[in-house]
Amino acid sequence: MTDRFSIHGRVAIVTGASRGIGRALATGFAEAGAAVVCAARTLDACDEVAAEIRDGGGDAIAVRFDIADRDAHRALLEATHQRYGRLDVLVNNAGALKPHVTVKVTEAELDRLYEVNLKGPLFLSVAALDALAADGGGAIVNIGALCATQPMEGIGAYCAIKAAFGNWSITMAREWASRGVRVNTLVPGSVATDMILPVDPERRAAFVAELAEQNLFKRLATPDDLVGTAIFLASDASSFMTGRSVYVDGGLMH
Repeated sequence: MTDRFSIHGRVAIVTGASRGIGRALATGFAEAGAAVVCAARTLDACDEVAAEIRDGGGDAIAVRFDIADRDAHRALLEATHQRYGRLDVLVNNAGALKPHVTVKVTEAELDRLYEVNLKGPLFLSVAALDALAADGGGAIVNIGALCATQPMEGIGAYCAIKAAFGNWSITMAREWASRGVRVNTLVPGSVATDMILPVDPERRAAFVAELAEQNLFKRLATPDDLVGTAIFLASDASSFMTGRSVYVDGGLMH
């Protein structure tokens, strides 16, 4: 039974691996025995994560990567193939958030959110399909957002685009199941990362308190709270799951 949950010896790409959720997933996958390709726009920060993994006895490389750049997609997959010769798991975590009420959203901001949160992970998944389908198949783990099903004031553009990608993820699962590639979405609740937390200390404290009251544990999740579920979705323990969303939200959706 334990072996079903193992990802030992597998190769995983984690995008947005330099901080927050992506960093926790990259280090968590490595601790579970996977070789990890840490991909992010800031190479120095990504190098730090990969070095931390190697210092702990794991196997990792860092690749500079912009999810909105198609050439970067090819370079990332080539670097993965050159180093490891295979790909078993793709974690689409890289994302962008630009908070604005609807009347203040600009076309340029909307285009950027669309490029990063939908087009980017979609076309990276397509580019990675053949590698994932080799050797009996692989898994794609998309990092979703609770607001895709519960839209929030002030981030409507982000919510709508994450909802669109969640919908398309189901289509990918339907189309790629015959090739042995599973596509599932991990949906976090409120996670304590710099992406969502206000910079001002007073506003941050009020924001955290408000969000914490919405779930049953009365706290925000940490990025580490998501690691176990991500490993499950990448492992054989979820071999009969595809096209599904798994909520790790502290009971918020009860």
